[in-house]
Amino acid sequence: MKPATTVTKVCRILGEFKHRPSLGVTDLARRLGLLPSDVHRILASLQIYGYVEQNPETKRYQLGTGLLRLGLTTFQRNVLQEKGRGILVRLAGLLNATTHLAMLDVGECDVFLVDQVESSEAALFKARPGTTTAAHSTALGKAILAGMDPQTFERALERSGLRRSTGKTITDLPALQKELQLVRTRGFAIDSEESAEGACCIGFPLRNCLGTVIGAIGASMEAQRFQALNLNRLASQVDAAAAQLSYELGYDPGLSRERRRTG
Repeated sequence: MKPATTVTKVCRILGEFKHRPSLGVTDLARRLGLLPSDVHRILASLQIYGYVEQNPETKRYQLGTGLLRLGLTTFQRNVLQEKGRGILVRLAGLLNATTHLAMLDVGECDVFLVDQVESSEAALFKARPGTTTAAHSTALGKAILAGMDPQTFERALERSGLRRSTGKTITDLPALQKELQLVRTRGFAIDSEESAEGACCIGFPLRNCLGTVIGAIGASMEAQRFQALNLNRLASQVDAAAAQLSYELGYDPGLSRERRRTG
């Protein structure tokens, strides 16, 4: 299959920055044998998405923070999946529940599944790794949002809105803020049929070596069974899995507390 011409040009332009920290339009056009107008148009589009940045004084371009975030997200997702798979499998067996790992797409305020281990109730959960869901309607998403800077997620929500998934979805910002404060207080989030009718989920945040929340781990099951369980016992089991995976990711609670105290 013949590659798309414009995509090929974009990849070639980005590839040139492996050799030079900054480049101008004329220099790029000469190196790649492209028209300066084509190079300028592509760079302008990449700049909109933060994949390149332009120095206002020199007019030269360099790789942007958007590309850095994309690469970091990909790296973290791969590490999360690699280290989390065994923990997900053990937790699913312990609870006879479907277990999940997720990260947040800040731009869209969605969570995307990094990995999932299904239980015998798999018919309830049709999502597959890579699937995205509104963060405010899931335990995984709320566990992550509660650990974020409020202004960051509120800006994301302005773009995405609080769309409704079921009749129990929180669609009011003050109500969501109150819910996230509850998550911070007790340490975990619950989705009580807010994302899918007949299904409930509990989610805990995952932290990296800096103590930053980078994702969440959760367990889902049929609503009737979830509501009949001892919530404290369920929470302690998922919390243990979250603590183990955060440790695998380099998180040290003692060191994190020391940073906060001296910061």
